[in-house]
Amino acid sequence: MILRPKNEEELQKREAVGIIRASRFVRLYAKSNKKIDFDVVCDIHKEIFKEAWPEICGLFRTEDLSITGSEILLCHHTEVTEKIRMANLELSEKLKTLKKVAGMIMSHDNPSEEVIIAIEDIVKTAAWLHHKITYIHPFREGNGRTARLAANLILERYGLVGISIKIEKENKNNYRKALAQIDQQEDYEPLENLIFEGILDRYNGVNMKYYEYKKC
Repeated sequence: MILRPKNEEELQKREAVGIIRASRFVRLYAKSNKKIDFDVVCDIHKEIFKEAWPEICGLFRTEDLSITGSEILLCHHTEVTEKIRMANLELSEKLKTLKKVAGMIMSHDNPSEEVIIAIEDIVKTAAWLHHKITYIHPFREGNGRTARLAANLILERYGLVGISIKIEKENKNNYRKALAQIDQQEDYEPLENLIFEGILDRYNGVNMKYYEYKKC
């Protein structure tokens, strides 16, 4: 039986270790042929919190919550299961349209329209899943962290790289605005651009001419 951390410092340490463990889980899962659905999202959450918050890890919330600094009203906790079920159906349809691009980026100085569309579709699906998790807010804690790792699972499964979306200082406001833009106008472009920026950072100078316009 895993006991709760004794203090805030120990809690933060266990959560930090949990992020590393969950990131490793995502990398390994991405390389498999196992199904990507919201059961895996729960598994990601479990990896993050199983030593920090064992009583909530991988489990949907049983209370109503609000998001600090957001005007969005979260769904009642009794609605979470049904909203996840509907999101699962939508995710399944989106994944059917994706094509793997591993190796295609590096081998094209001027990528074909097919490659460009394939990359865009992967990023759009990652952004959609990222937002869907934060919008439904199915967990008591760690929805943002889980959403970012779930988005990485999409990127890595289909041949791109896992990223770190910067949410410190002024970047945190940009991140929140990107999510709010979807909530208010169903405009995913700001969040998609944050993901593209993360991809550029990870490739670090590799010739990826296609992405240049995404930075403007």
